[in-house]
Amino acid sequence: MLKEYLEIVKGLNLDKRITIPQITNRDFWDGLSEDLKKMIVKEGECKQSEAWSVILLSDYRVFYETGNRVFFEDKCFSRRIKLSALVMAECVQNKGEFIKDILDGMYLMMEESSWCHPAHNSHIRDAKQENMPDTEKPVIDLFAAETGAVLGVAEYMLRPVFDEINPMITQHVDSMIRERLIIPYLTEHFWWMGDEENKAINWTVWITQNILLSAFTRPCHALNKDSAAKIIEQALISTDYFIDAYGEDGCCDEGAQYYSHAGLCLYGILKILNDISDGLLGDVFKINKIRNIANYIRKIYADNGYYINFADCAAKAGNRSAREFLFGKACADEPLCAMASDDYRTEEWDERLLTEEHNLWYRVLQAGTHKDLMRYRPEKYHTPEDVFFESVEMMIVRNDKYVLAAKAGNNGDSHNHNDVGSITLYKDGDPFLIDLGAPTYTAKTFSDRRYEIWTMQSVYHNLPTFYDGHETVMELPGEKYAAGDVAFSEERHSLTMDIAPAYGNSKIHSYKREVSLLDDGILLVDEYDGELNGILSFITYDEPTIVKDEKAADGGTSSAVIRVGKTGDICILAYEKAGDITIERCEISDERLKQSWKHDCFRIRIPFLKGKIVVEIH
Repeated sequence: MLKEYLEIVKGLNLDKRITIPQITNRDFWDGLSEDLKKMIVKEGECKQSEAWSVILLSDYRVFYETGNRVFFEDKCFSRRIKLSALVMAECVQNKGEFIKDILDGMYLMMEESSWCHPAHNSHIRDAKQENMPDTEKPVIDLFAAETGAVLGVAEYMLRPVFDEINPMITQHVDSMIRERLIIPYLTEHFWWMGDEENKAINWTVWITQNILLSAFTRPCHALNKDSAAKIIEQALISTDYFIDAYGEDGCCDEGAQYYSHAGLCLYGILKILNDISDGLLGDVFKINKIRNIANYIRKIYADNGYYINFADCAAKAGNRSAREFLFGKACADEPLCAMASDDYRTEEWDERLLTEEHNLWYRVLQAGTHKDLMRYRPEKYHTPEDVFFESVEMMIVRNDKYVLAAKAGNNGDSHNHNDVGSITLYKDGDPFLIDLGAPTYTAKTFSDRRYEIWTMQSVYHNLPTFYDGHETVMELPGEKYAAGDVAFSEERHSLTMDIAPAYGNSKIHSYKREVSLLDDGILLVDEYDGELNGILSFITYDEPTIVKDEKAADGGTSSAVIRVGKTGDICILAYEKAGDITIERCEISDERLKQSWKHDCFRIRIPFLKGKIVVEIH
């Protein structure tokens, strides 16, 4: 898709640089709204009062010793966040009051032994990480590239001031970016760059965007035309692999939370390449797949800040703001622009300022788009339409009361959870049947022990689990563990599938599931044929109470009613009872899970024999 531009790139004048407002561009900085300028300076002053974090070698090694990623990351990220806030404040105020601290921060970052995080310290994907920073052969990971972007953009924005202090500041930034990013980028093929065999993921565009920011903020004498052309060529190739990995429907199989690092970084790449090529890639925003990648985030929105989540994605996937708005503008997608502007107007200043964001470029884009975001009012607001994402076999249907999602697909997604056949339900904007998401990342998260983590197991999704003696039979990870006979009916708002293949067990002959959205609720019909007894699980946000659980006196099918807080009822109209229904509390103590769920969640366990299970939820 983008490779067709390779020959054109070779003939470009590559002396152009990305359009970022430097401190001397007073039309931009003085032209920001007064309330925004005041808050940017206030945030800079707040960060200025905080001490720079101290990062020791032993901090870097904590990951190898305990598996804890957060300890090092918190110290590392705090430096980038502080630096970005200081640069923004200095550009607004333009008095030199933040320059000393900015230089301290920049040099602290350049003195770090490695910009690669310990959890990623390997040249080979999924290989065991080195237990020391690699200073001789730098690894380009997500955060090495992000660090280069932060430094490159900061130096570029303040270059007129730094040149008056000493040109060696720019020279040192040039040298560090060249040694740690540009040379390895041009001489080594990292796995995330993409190839014909390995599917590209969010790393591909996230890193590529930040490589472009690092490189094309450098002065022309520090990045010659040959290197510039090779960087653009590799960026186009990698981005093509990323786009190829998507279906025509634009669905991000990593979920809404990763859209910010996938679809939006694709936008970042296209914007940067357009900047340095006088709009050469402008037409790509008219391509249907690109437009679908952009508006995916709107289609997957549930309500009240919740998104339909699966895999490692959290249900609270963050608000939309400048980058979504700009992507929407580029694609002429008014509903996406409206969604972003509506979100932005409801945000507190901390969110508008991106106070937890260390990518300085995002802050600049946010500030430059503030006025447009505040005043954008489309004539007609479009609510998300029903959708079936064929590429991942996921249905999202809605009416005035309910938002229902059901996912068939397979268990080979990026950031996969074993969730083939699971459903998610929101009622009146509140979570009813939920997907818990993933706890805080540790060494175990991306290891061969990944599926020991409870929230990633099918038993903690809205799915059946089977029992073979004392053995629990759950879904298995991998692309071959997939739903069969998948069919979506737009007219009936339903998805049907056979999820038995996802368990990889010959004693489970078939498990056919049909889930439908009705005017007044949800109808779930499961039909099981097999040799094992099962337990059907429902994961709820509010606490359930068993109102009725009884076996028919005549030996026929049983029924039950479970009231879920004040949200609604799960009515099991007919099933072959194999034991009493029980309720398990799922403790929410992990900080990452707490971002979505403010209290404990619950698992309803319904033992059943083979046959039909008919459930109405309303």
